[in-house]
Amino acid sequence: RNFSNKIWNAFRLVKGWQVDENAPQPVVAQAGIEWFNNQLNKAIEQADDDFEKYRISEALMNLYKLFWDEFSSWYLEIIKPAYGQPIDGKTYKATLEIFEKILALLHPYMPFITEELWQHLQNRNDGESIMISSMPVSSGYNATVLDQTDRIKEIIGGIRTIRQEKNIAI
Repeated sequence: RNFSNKIWNAFRLVKGWQVDENAPQPVVAQAGIEWFNNQLNKAIEQADDDFEKYRISEALMNLYKLFWDEFSSWYLEIIKPAYGQPIDGKTYKATLEIFEKILALLHPYMPFITEELWQHLQNRNDGESIMISSMPVSSGYNATVLDQTDRIKEIIGGIRTIRQEKNIAI
């Protein structure tokens, strides 16, 4: 239930953004998209391997962590626009593509919510369904990008911990 709520709330957040097609894409958003696409490709390869070895629950946990820890906790924070500002069109389009791939990966485990959200991500033709769409395929990933981002996340986590321990306001 909590995971379904998390997916639904992420969908509502993304679909609630105002989009400015003429706005330039921020550098930080470009880096976030590059990082997450590498993370997604790594997760796709891991899920494929888990399925081949009939480790279905491990594949689900991999995808769960991808959505909860990486997509919701980091990616959306990296690319979200400033309060009251629209998101640029290029970042928004990339985010919808990423979300669509994640929904396709989760569909075997959560068919009803993923179908509903997939139908509302973009305008679909009659009869179109996530059930008969192609599963995402990895195009490979750059481990260096993932390692560098992990270091940055560790630094940010350390700063947050110190702020919390010392009661330092933002």
